[in-house]
Amino acid sequence: MPYRRADRTTPLPRNGRHRIAALAFTATLAGLPVPTAASSEPPFDATADTVFDIIATGDPSAFLCLEDRGREVRQMWDKRIDGERDLNAFLFVAHFRDSAPIDIVLNPEFGDAGSARAEAERYAVPLGQLPALLRSGLRQFGIHKGDKSYHGGPGKVFVYAGKTDLRLSQNHLEESLFHEAVHASLDRDHARSDVWRAAQEADDAFVTRYAQDHPEGEDLAETALFAYGLVFRPGRIPPADADAIRAQVPARLAVLETILSLPPPAFDGTATCP
Repeated sequence: MPYRRADRTTPLPRNGRHRIAALAFTATLAGLPVPTAASSEPPFDATADTVFDIIATGDPSAFLCLEDRGREVRQMWDKRIDGERDLNAFLFVAHFRDSAPIDIVLNPEFGDAGSARAEAERYAVPLGQLPALLRSGLRQFGIHKGDKSYHGGPGKVFVYAGKTDLRLSQNHLEESLFHEAVHASLDRDHARSDVWRAAQEADDAFVTRYAQDHPEGEDLAETALFAYGLVFRPGRIPPADADAIRAQVPARLAVLETILSLPPPAFDGTATCP
């Protein structure tokens, strides 16, 4: 399957968690109707398989510049060996207007600094198109060759250049990065929270089969992309599909609207290029 569960390394501020609890429990347990129109079968297989262009290539990006830091030994998870190893990686730092920088590290298999930079540049603008909240928990973005599926870990996302070729041909790179950034930035606080579990019980349905098969590890990331599209990018999901999503998981959409509306952690750095 295309995605793997990840945890968040930096918890949201306490007042943010309390706000979610207060608002989301009200929505899911008191004021939200039971989704009687929901289908027992999810309407989609996985977010990776949908054709919705929720984050368009021309959308504004907070990306500022890519700083070359030379080489540095970094621990990189690699699905091709099903493990981690220390590599003398190419290191670039992506700077953003509204959030902390992200280290972009590339497997030395890319050969030379020019090739590594060209590969890193494919992700810099799309990362800046993600909500700042989703970038806030992402500290390292690793890139390998190959066509394995993307995956996220605590504060980290790893991608594969061959799979990126496919995602670009499908016009789906930004959406795939969104999914993984949810794992890196939101899973730890929310994927197993009482609020989220209550919303799952209230809906008694899933929006994708992948979420249904992995309710603890993938449901939040799968549902979050649809919630973002419905709330923050209206019109980018066709009306019939939007209605099906709203009927399927109304309680979780309400919770996610609250989560995705939270301000990101304060960025006290200088939003300029070195």
